[in-house]
Amino acid sequence: MKIISFTMVNNESEIIESFIRYNYNFVDEMVIIDNGCTDSTIKIIRKLIGEGFKITVYDESLEAYNQYRLDNKYLTKIANEKNPDIILPLDADEFLTGNTNPREVLEGLSLDRIYYITWRWYVMTKEDNILETFIPKKMQYCLSKPAWNYSDGTVVTKAIIPVKYYSDMGLTLSMGHHTVFGNDKVKITQLDNLQLAHYRAISEEQLIYKTCCYTIRDIATMENNFETAQRTNQMAIIENGTDMWDAAEESSYGGYPREIEKKPLELSFCKKNDLKIKYSELAHESINNRILYTGREMAVRAYNLERSKKEKKFIKPIILWLDGIRGDECIFPNPSNKLTILTEMYNVRGLVTTTEEIKFLKANYRLIVTPDFVKFLPHEYIVISNNSFENIKKKLINLGLDSAKILSLSEYRKRLGVIKNIYCYITFIPAMTHRIKLYIERNGIKSTIDKIKSRIKR
Repeated sequence: MKIISFTMVNNESEIIESFIRYNYNFVDEMVIIDNGCTDSTIKIIRKLIGEGFKITVYDESLEAYNQYRLDNKYLTKIANEKNPDIILPLDADEFLTGNTNPREVLEGLSLDRIYYITWRWYVMTKEDNILETFIPKKMQYCLSKPAWNYSDGTVVTKAIIPVKYYSDMGLTLSMGHHTVFGNDKVKITQLDNLQLAHYRAISEEQLIYKTCCYTIRDIATMENNFETAQRTNQMAIIENGTDMWDAAEESSYGGYPREIEKKPLELSFCKKNDLKIKYSELAHESINNRILYTGREMAVRAYNLERSKKEKKFIKPIILWLDGIRGDECIFPNPSNKLTILTEMYNVRGLVTTTEEIKFLKANYRLIVTPDFVKFLPHEYIVISNNSFENIKKKLINLGLDSAKILSLSEYRKRLGVIKNIYCYITFIPAMTHRIKLYIERNGIKSTIDKIKSRIKR
């Protein structure tokens, strides 16, 4: 039996290694959907891939948070491309557990129905081992009974998806993976021998950075849901100066009564790989940096809105490799004449460099980013125009960029085709004329002429 999990992540560095090392014991493969991580989540995942974990990462960083749409998109994609028998939708704070080995339970399921399981809700207590980096060892107290819906008292469920049955019945996965819908004849069985250990809040620091970063992102989207309200409520608590331990502990309970019991997660079923945490230094980024990176992400999104108004129609945007820097007392971008011409000829959204000192500056009115922020610039390809193509491409691939999207200039022109290339040449003259006009307005005719002469001499 082939079992695959899929998980959408956004800044989960504190828990992602524990999540993968534990749950990988019960699945054959994992799918991770990156919904705009700015922390070390993806770095940790790539290190685990390097260890041999079979994990596929899809980038959805340009999409606003919409778990319902993305979950159903990737559920269908995984079913069609990877042909699993069972798909497990898991959040990054959920750990599959039960009375017996979860893998054995899954392999014993009949594939002619959908299965629901309940949450075993873990909470923060003063008994937590704050020095422990593996989350199920750190937190061992949970609510005395499964989490329930306040509206009607029914237990909160999470779905397990036998793929063929799900497809044949024409079903849809609900927001949060709680239920399925779309066919009144669907057969559903609730399992008592499987649960999901749920770690809603794991530290004071997590409460602060999650709340601050989520509320920043929520402002910039058209989405609004119960989780948005929870984060906004928590933001008010932080701003009011409430003790952060009390606030984090309260958040971990999620509004449920404080009726708890000690119930450590059974780890003896984890025989496929060890549970030793290796990348804790990446997981514990400062709150200041987390908020800074989220602010930069939102600034890049604002840049995209402005840049898109000025771009050529009919051609998808690309990113160019920045081919020059200069400066003694201050490092500064120094694009070649060739790159300047290409920037005005094609639909260039931004430039990429590995020189950290000049990230987020601009050259030729285009934003310069390092490889970790490329995902926030809409682009069809990354185009390298100089003679060191192979070396630069290898460097960018090692930094996590998609090799299929990295092209030489000649390759890019071939993919554009004759008609689009002609269109680019025709629109180049008015684009360059407009740029010169802007320079004259800002610096005067003499400075513009001197600038052109210095460019010609290079």
